[in-house]
Amino acid sequence: MNPALRNLMVGVLGLMVILFLASTFLFSWKIIPPGYTGVKVNRLVDKGITHENIATGFVFYNPIQTQLIIYPTFVQRVVWTHDLTEGNPTNEELTFNTKDSVPVTLDVAVSYALAPERVPEFYTKFRADHIQAFTHGFLRDTARNVIVAVGSEYSFDDVNGPKKEEFLDNITKKLDAKVNVYGVGIQQFGLIGSLRPPQALLEAVGAKTKAIQDSIRTENEVRSAQAEAKKRVAIAEGEAAANRALLASIEPKLLEWERLKLQKDAINKWNGVMPSVMTNNGGGMLFNIPTQNTQPSGPDTGLKAPARR
Repeated sequence: MNPALRNLMVGVLGLMVILFLASTFLFSWKIIPPGYTGVKVNRLVDKGITHENIATGFVFYNPIQTQLIIYPTFVQRVVWTHDLTEGNPTNEELTFNTKDSVPVTLDVAVSYALAPERVPEFYTKFRADHIQAFTHGFLRDTARNVIVAVGSEYSFDDVNGPKKEEFLDNITKKLDAKVNVYGVGIQQFGLIGSLRPPQALLEAVGAKTKAIQDSIRTENEVRSAQAEAKKRVAIAEGEAAANRALLASIEPKLLEWERLKLQKDAINKWNGVMPSVMTNNGGGMLFNIPTQNTQPSGPDTGLKAPARR
């Protein structure tokens, strides 16, 4: 091979090796996608942390001297439950005691986001290469402490009833105040499912609820019976009043008119034969009426009655 050509090939190969070594050990680059921000960490000299202001695009750095940490700035969501199929495959439920000493377990979902301009401050505090280390470490511990503190201010009937929303709102506010100093903002805090008290308490609550429902049903039945009784009384009073009004409207003249109508009907039905019996002034005693063609009985005097003209 021509020595000149061989020297040229050796030179090109050497240049490529130099460029490879330079790209590997002297400078490097990464792409910061939308929704992320980076932090440059000086490994050799204690010069602190430099915030990478480039929101997207290429970032060049010396991999020997500098480490580039990339954090997401979009909303992160984490769940801590007893369900092994949701979140991490371990029981991560949280527990607290109420004011009336009832142990309660709960499953929660938390949403949070990092403030892009405070990412260097966040890294300085936690030194976490991955956001999940913060999520399942400091954030979980803080959330558990806040839940224990706030839960101790309420009775079980409160957090399981009319004050549940207030209970969750107070947790959200206090948790946000705890982590906001590190550039973390809590977007949402909520329950997954319902609170889980001891089984004995659940049975007692069920019995109490049933007793309340039975009492309400009995009261409704009593009100219904009372209303029905009042209805019947009103109907009876109305009928009595109507009867009294009807009797008051029947005057003596109306009774006399009815009597005359009955007498007229009797006259119209008379067949011309005199009655053989009659009553004594309406007293109910009956006696016979003698016929008119019968001669009075007595001694025979021989006299005859004068003939009629």
